[in-house]
Amino acid sequence: MKIKYFAWIKDITKKDVEILNSNYPKNIEELKKYLTLMYPSLEKHISKDILRYAINMEYNSKNPSLQENDEIAVFPPVSGG
Repeated sequence: MKIKYFAWIKDITKKDVEILNSNYPKNIEELKKYLTLMYPSLEKHISKDILRYAINMEYNSKNPSLQENDEIAVFPPVSGG
């Protein structure tokens, strides 16, 4: 599983991309738990539910199942006009 981080999220994780070869999260809720465990500074953003997730380049607001070959993008809410 490939997890890509964008904007200030990659400043917190110190990574652009992370590859999980085993024990990958089975859904977005498990991904949130993983991110909180690995990057405690993200917890406040995850608990406020402000981060957005795209699975294989498709934005998703539900809690779909994840597969080991999925690419997950984690990004902050988009602002602008």
